[in-house]
Amino acid sequence: MIAGSFSLGQHGPLHVREERLISGPASCRLLYVSDIHLRPRRSDSLCRQVIDALRGREIDALLLGGDLVDTASELGALSGFVRELRKVAPVFAIGGNHDEYVGIDRVEAAVVAGDGQWIHATCAHLFRDSREIVLAGPEANLLPEGHVRVLCAHNPRIWKTARKRGFDLVLAGHLHGCQLVAFEYRDRLYPGALFYPYCYLNHQEGAARLIVSRGVSDLFPIRWRCPREVVLCHV
Repeated sequence: MIAGSFSLGQHGPLHVREERLISGPASCRLLYVSDIHLRPRRSDSLCRQVIDALRGREIDALLLGGDLVDTASELGALSGFVRELRKVAPVFAIGGNHDEYVGIDRVEAAVVAGDGQWIHATCAHLFRDSREIVLAGPEANLLPEGHVRVLCAHNPRIWKTARKRGFDLVLAGHLHGCQLVAFEYRDRLYPGALFYPYCYLNHQEGAARLIVSRGVSDLFPIRWRCPREVVLCHV
């Protein structure tokens, strides 16, 4: 079901989409936040919207899935944002193509300055009761064993290679759902899927699942039937 209707601008609360690999109290709750696109005159509002989306929810870890900043002037805002998120749960982050424009090293430094962990080329581990959840970035070379192996990525085109590597869950963003959605067919959103084959909401192949967030923000803030969102995954 595609939620939402027409929206103009970056105002209003974010949709919180829930996806479940397992249910029950043993699940680990990961909040995936992608495509924030912090820019002058809107960073404070976007950060507040994400923080508001967390209220009243139990979160075990926050995953920032790239395209965090659009300009170097917002690196300080990113550090402050991560620092606020750390009051809720550990924060793990990777970069996206917009972060490369600013400078991946500078974005990494801003995340670390806010007490977040940069996992773009490495792995981190979470423990939930007796279960080990591995969080890997898109350039991590080694994939340690764990009960659940999660790839925190940005561009969903990584899906094909990721599932062959043995990931149970691949989280991505980047496409923003293409912002204008006419209909959904076989898990894909159209007309975006005519141009981007991985324009999914979620997709299962064997034991592996791909979940693609429609993102927090856009360069051109016009959407139709494509709500701005964060994704809460129960794994």
